[in-house]
Amino acid sequence: MAVSHFNRDLEFDDLNHEALMGVWWTGVLLKKQARRFFRDTLASEAQFNIMLLLKYAETPLTQNELSSRLLVDKSNVTGLVNRMAAAGLLRRVQVPDDRRAYHLKLTSAGLKLLNQVEQPYREEIAAIMQVFSCGEMRTLNRLMRRLQKSLEEREEDHG
Repeated sequence: MAVSHFNRDLEFDDLNHEALMGVWWTGVLLKKQARRFFRDTLASEAQFNIMLLLKYAETPLTQNELSSRLLVDKSNVTGLVNRMAAAGLLRRVQVPDDRRAYHLKLTSAGLKLLNQVEQPYREEIAAIMQVFSCGEMRTLNRLMRRLQKSLEEREEDHG
């Protein structure tokens, strides 16, 4: 059942449920912020993340590598890559010695768009996160990594 509005003042009988709902609702609100931020420049935050990964990767990435780094299904990455290639933001370059694999590279148009969006994006992140001190952000990062690790382990155990 989808929750359309989360009442921050709601009393929970279960601290586990309250904490999980807080994380979940924060994610929903962050997604809304991202959609608002990217609506005039890119089709999605996912496209921005792909462009960032390609720009800062130490070695060229294939679609499979991109999929694992983004934690999304290969079919979702294929659709995104196809749309981005059609828009002239990236191109596929055949991997030497592997006719089935392609490296993804930003085009000059893709790099130009990313360079226009990246700094305002970092400023938006800073504005959102300014409610926390540096120490609180380090604590938040540590706690989120612990939760992510636990969820990844559960995923491995339960397939």
